[in-house]
Amino acid sequence: MAFIQSIHKVEVNVQTIRAALLVGLSLSIGWGVRGNFGHEYGAMLPGALAALAGVLVLGRREWLPRMAYFGFCGALGWAFGGSISYMQVISYTHSGHLPSVIYGYGGLLVIGFLWAAMGGLAVTLTAEASGRRLSTLFRPLMWIVTVWIGLHFVLIWLAQFEARYIDDRTWQRQASGLYWMDSDWIQVLTAGLALVAFELYDSRFRHWSKWLLLAGGGALAGWLVQMLLTATGVLPRLLVWPLVQYQADAALIARLAEERGQAIEQIHADLLTNWPNWFSLFPQHVGWVIGLLIGVVIYCLRFGRFRSGSGLLMSMVVGWYIGFVLMPVLLGFGGAGLRMTPPRGDNWAGIVGVVVATVWWMLRHGYSRAAYAGLLCGLVGGLGFAGATLLKLLMLALGNPNLTSDPTVIERWRFWQHSNWHSFLEQSYGLINGLGLFLALYWLRNRPPRFARDSRTEPSLWRHIIAIAGLLFGVIFLNMQKNVQTWVELKAVPESLRLPGFENINLSAYSWFCLGFLALTCCGIGLLRSHLRRPLDWMPTHWLGRGQLLYLVFLWIVVVMNFERALVRFSEGRLLTEGTIFLNAILVTWMVSRWPPAANDPSRARNIAALHPNQSVNWLKMTGLATAVLAMCLLVMPAITRQVYGATFAGHANQQKRFGSDALWRTTPIFKSKRHS
Repeated sequence: MAFIQSIHKVEVNVQTIRAALLVGLSLSIGWGVRGNFGHEYGAMLPGALAALAGVLVLGRREWLPRMAYFGFCGALGWAFGGSISYMQVISYTHSGHLPSVIYGYGGLLVIGFLWAAMGGLAVTLTAEASGRRLSTLFRPLMWIVTVWIGLHFVLIWLAQFEARYIDDRTWQRQASGLYWMDSDWIQVLTAGLALVAFELYDSRFRHWSKWLLLAGGGALAGWLVQMLLTATGVLPRLLVWPLVQYQADAALIARLAEERGQAIEQIHADLLTNWPNWFSLFPQHVGWVIGLLIGVVIYCLRFGRFRSGSGLLMSMVVGWYIGFVLMPVLLGFGGAGLRMTPPRGDNWAGIVGVVVATVWWMLRHGYSRAAYAGLLCGLVGGLGFAGATLLKLLMLALGNPNLTSDPTVIERWRFWQHSNWHSFLEQSYGLINGLGLFLALYWLRNRPPRFARDSRTEPSLWRHIIAIAGLLFGVIFLNMQKNVQTWVELKAVPESLRLPGFENINLSAYSWFCLGFLALTCCGIGLLRSHLRRPLDWMPTHWLGRGQLLYLVFLWIVVVMNFERALVRFSEGRLLTEGTIFLNAILVTWMVSRWPPAANDPSRARNIAALHPNQSVNWLKMTGLATAVLAMCLLVMPAITRQVYGATFAGHANQQKRFGSDALWRTTPIFKSKRHS
């Protein structure tokens, strides 16, 4: 009997290792692709793949019917980190300047933690939430998406309008009236306003008159206060440091003024401040706009109930603004201070607020285990980002021309040095992130479910369709449409094409792409709707098979979509990226397809009653783990880097420093009339 039990334990351990590898590789594939598409949209890809893989190999039977929601929420959760600027932080670790190296590893820890924590929290909440709670999140979320679609076209119009006065929209974006520390503040603001509109609708406009009174009264009060302060001469006295900070080193500005023979005020007029540009472009409107927003906030605090899932989303909006305004805006100190990557964007501070607000909401509503698991994922992600960068630096030490002057050694390692090591860092970090998500789900899997599953309270089949369509058509379109611009720029596809036989129908390549994708989307949603009435023959009848089908379809769309983007400018160096992604995709395809059913899988076929009986979380252990991770990133990793490189610049990144007289924020302030650094 003991021998049989030992065989069973070994089999479970092997399956667990396989499961960890599958989730890690899934996120690694998405992370390798993410950099080609960039920002929030690109970050959705690894989040969706890893969440789907995690539930397939770890999910209990009651998790499997939620497969589409895991993928959808995983994409949304990992998207948050895509707004954070990090290339400059990586450069700090390469600089050879010890204070900057330490700061760089610390910054990567923070960024990696934020990125993985939001992704982990989104997935673990999906696992723990009741069916009713999960279902209610869709309605307010759809309001935000609808408003953002409208905002997209408004911003396009605004960009075209401002292009008359700004020569280059890409590099002189800081001259835009909506520029505020290169952040997504306008998207967050409109999300909050969408939730306020949803709250009015959800309450059947019961307090619409109070909303109108408070918003209008706040606007009037703000306008009167501004007029009063202006008339009495008090306003100019308020607009001084630290409330208003010019984003440049004061010593540099004084030197420039002396060299150019200009007054400091003239140079200040071309500098950014810690507030949105429209404050200085349209100062006469600041008072009533701020007053209106304060009135709306008072309404929300006094009359808003924010049910139907909107409470979590509004908490995230408020948290973003608290984190952003508190740290880089008020404590930025003229371009440094609590700005992580001056002069680049400071969305990281907003995401700090989002993570704190999300954890606060989850603890307040009884989701302490989901919060614990999500933070565990975040700690692994933080350690992984810093650790993958250290691993890259160790690999680059071999034959590094900055460390040796021997021409024979340099020539021998030339090909090695010219490989795409940034992609190595990205995919390695993705693998570690995937392991973090695996640990979070594994920890939850071994505890009894928080809610008894009731099919009557689970999200409706229509919401399943929304989640699946959001993955296969929404997330894919947001990324794939970027390929068209690449094809046109490299002349692989004509800028416009005529329809054969109809010469008057001449549309841009992007328009043809959108029309084709729209047709595909309508077909897909139509088939899903038809499946509700009469099951399609090719659709698996059990949830595990459906999950495997969704995972494999999404995976290979991502792989092919990425190859389409790279193909038009493929080179020898792309073998490390696209080649690795392709081989990993083959490996996970085999693993998912051959994964044993739940009834035959000893790692999943367990009696729920026999699971870990302790439902509490140990925050003391979490604190100890966080302390160990902090010590690794701030002490051990910089020490290893120093031992290998000394004070030598490692190369393979721009030589940038965070501290000292030659720090980038000191030497290269952002002027409205010059290119953005």
